[in-house]
Amino acid sequence: MASTSLAQLAENRQRTAQAQLPVRPVALQQVAWPRAAAPQSVAVVPGPLPRPFASRWAVQVVAGPALTYRSLNTAAAPASSTSPPLIYSPGSPNPVATLERPALGSAAQITVRRTLGEHWSLSAGLGYAEYASTLALQQVHYTVSNHMILPPDPATTTIHRRDTYRFVTVPVRVGYGWTLSGRWRVGLLAGAEAAVYVGGSSTEGSIYHRVSLGASLGAEARYRLGGGRWELLAQPTATYLLSPLANYTPYYQRHLFGGAALLGVAFNLP
Repeated sequence: MASTSLAQLAENRQRTAQAQLPVRPVALQQVAWPRAAAPQSVAVVPGPLPRPFASRWAVQVVAGPALTYRSLNTAAAPASSTSPPLIYSPGSPNPVATLERPALGSAAQITVRRTLGEHWSLSAGLGYAEYASTLALQQVHYTVSNHMILPPDPATTTIHRRDTYRFVTVPVRVGYGWTLSGRWRVGLLAGAEAAVYVGGSSTEGSIYHRVSLGASLGAEARYRLGGGRWELLAQPTATYLLSPLANYTPYYQRHLFGGAALLGVAFNLP
């Protein structure tokens, strides 16, 4: 009974103390959440897209006239030869070389070009080349009496002849170029080519090397047309055959060379 009374007494005191506490009103305020920032436009610069594989390739077709000639070295005359010369040109150690003149030939090529970077390119293909020269021969009549050659007969015959040499070529070119404006591009070309002899006509007959090796040097100018796929193309090119033409030593060692004005078009693959 005593413990119960003490508990009730403590509870009554607690209630009395709570009733005596002052009552204060509490104002609750709603806190505003931060507003989202207004969307801002951001400039996005796209990175360079990878170029399609085929866009680095182009097909080119060029053709044009060429001014051609052949250099001649001294021929080795056969030791057993006792016949008089057929070409009379007093005082000339190499009369054939003095009588030959350059002549007009031609050239044509179809190539595939690969762009290697901003400046470099590589091209290869198939072509045709015709080298030519003109020759004026003077046929002199000799009279042999008692194993002696008498002075030539005043009556002579002059023969004008055009020598031609035709080749199928496999040109390989390395190019280095610069872009001058949005449509113009210029550059330099250098390379080599294999030349397969396919026929011709000459005063020496046709005892020739079947395959010769040549070196070439040239320039190019490109103009891109409106669509961007087609280009007009000019390629002036000089070519020199390093291999001598004839493979029989008593003949003059001929090295053909010429300069061609090649004009055409190029088509860039998409």
